[in-house]
Amino acid sequence: MNKIKSLLEPTEKAVWNSQPEYAPYITSAVFGSLMAAVFVSIFIGAFLKSLLLAVIIGIIIFASGIIIGQMAYKRTHYAITNKRAIIQSGIIGRDFKSIDYDRMQNVSVNVGLLGVIFKVGSVRIFTGELETVGSGKDSRIQAKYDGFNYVKSPYEVLKKLQTHLSKRKEKLA
Repeated sequence: MNKIKSLLEPTEKAVWNSQPEYAPYITSAVFGSLMAAVFVSIFIGAFLKSLLLAVIIGIIIFASGIIIGQMAYKRTHYAITNKRAIIQSGIIGRDFKSIDYDRMQNVSVNVGLLGVIFKVGSVRIFTGELETVGSGKDSRIQAKYDGFNYVKSPYEVLKKLQTHLSKRKEKLA
């Protein structure tokens, strides 16, 4: 359920409001669940030497991943307003991420394999935040992106963000 409107300020207007496209979103969840199920099943089968237990746990992980993906999809919504970009997500509760235009440093579009197949893309927003990935000697720092995943017409969404971002910069100048 989309609760973004309840966050808007009195003078704020939504200029774009959407949800990820269902097919690529769920396809991604299916592939992720399948990979996790296979990995865990191989691990259990190799170390516990129980093929039946490995298959059962693999099926449980696969089914759980699809159910969690479905629950996450229902609560994922995106909006662009005249003041900011808003991302609603969450599985059990609702999480909101608000990104004001003055915090945005760069916006871009990413179209991967699923994007080409399903004619969707991801609009990525860079605010200057960095994150550490990996652990120990393998850890590294990389850019952290927020964004709208698996949206129709990602270049049009990018254009809307850039237009409002430009207006914001013009007001400040």
